Amino acid sequence: MIYTIYIFLVFVVVIGFVSSFFSQKLILGLARKYNIYDNFSNRKMIKEPRPRLGGIGIFFGFISSFYILFFAIYLLQGTKYHIYVDFSLFQIMLYICSMIFFFLLGLYDDFKGLKAIQKLAVELIIATILFYIGFRIELVTLPFFEESINVGIFSYPLTILWIIGISNAINLIDGLDGLAGGVIAIVSVTIIIICVLNKFIFPAIIISALLGGIIGFLPYNVYPSKILMGDSGSLFAGTILATLSLKTAHKAPLGIALMIPIIFLAIPVMDTGISFFRRLFSGKNPLSGDDDHIHHRLIKKGFSEKKSTNILLILTAIFSGLSIVVSYFRGTPRFIGLFASLLLGILLMFYLNYINFNYRRKNYHNNNYKRSDTDTDANTNQNAND
Repeated sequence: MIYTIYIFLVFVVVIGFVSSFFSQKLILGLARKYNIYDNFSNRKMIKEPRPRLGGIGIFFGFISSFYILFFAIYLLQGTKYHIYVDFSLFQIMLYICSMIFFFLLGLYDDFKGLKAIQKLAVELIIATILFYIGFRIELVTLPFFEESINVGIFSYPLTILWIIGISNAINLIDGLDGLAGGVIAIVSVTIIIICVLNKFIFPAIIISALLGGIIGFLPYNVYPSKILMGDSGSLFAGTILATLSLKTAHKAPLGIALMIPIIFLAIPVMDTGISFFRRLFSGKNPLSGDDDHIHHRLIKKGFSEKKSTNILLILTAIFSGLSIVVSYFRGTPRFIGLFASLLLGILLMFYLNYINFNYRRKNYHNNNYKRSDTDTDANTNQNAND
């Protein structure tokens, strides 16, 4: 039976891939015909105009294979493999509608443009619907502690922060060719593996549909890209990752709830968190864009765009592997997985100078030097007056 499940998931991916791949080809033709191109952007490192319509093909690939989910419910019910579906048909339809609204929100932003506060307001409404459907954070775990904390009334704000944060985090890392798409693909494979290991087939099929749409998009998006994902793709895909990662965490063993998705989403989570607080402490609007993200700092280190993308994808794969270890194993292997994830994140922040004690020490000595000069001048003036 397990091989039947694997074949079924592969079939879902293939349907999504074929639909997305040929959709991208059609979209590129229409973009050339009607001259629909994005303008130059320093933040996204774009050298030449490209259409920001890749999200349409990703969405079409996902929807094309999504109907298989309902077939899967009837195919696999009653087997020894648990199909984790604690939603009614109405709730499932609300979920699909929420994904469609996120897609349309991003598509409107791609064409017309939205202010950050307007975009955030719509995302808040849709995320609230997802919360009441059942996608919510209920337990939080501190690293290396076995017991989880029930967050109680804080479940709503934490869930909203997670869904909106992750959906926008994917958008923020969409600055290099193939980066966002590659991260989504790797994380999707990770969620599928974790779901299969825990026999949660239903969410595995959902994420397989997204994986198919993404890998159909990637041949057109790898360096040098022909088409960009756009907000329609990043918001849509990011929301699916955010919601399904919550379900993965919800059914994880006690003591690692929410730690698993934080690990396999480490790169976008770190980038978003660092960017938010960096802007806040600098007196800037934390929702505004800039050119100081993780991929920008790698390029400033001297890496090419292609190498920077490869480095971040390799790191994502490592974090994803560690999350599988944390999810599947117990005892020492789980501890090693958690420790290695934390250590790798800290080392990355050091390397990219987000944490720089030498800079602080240098500033401290410079300030003391200036203060000493001031004191010397003051003493000299005092002696002259005497």
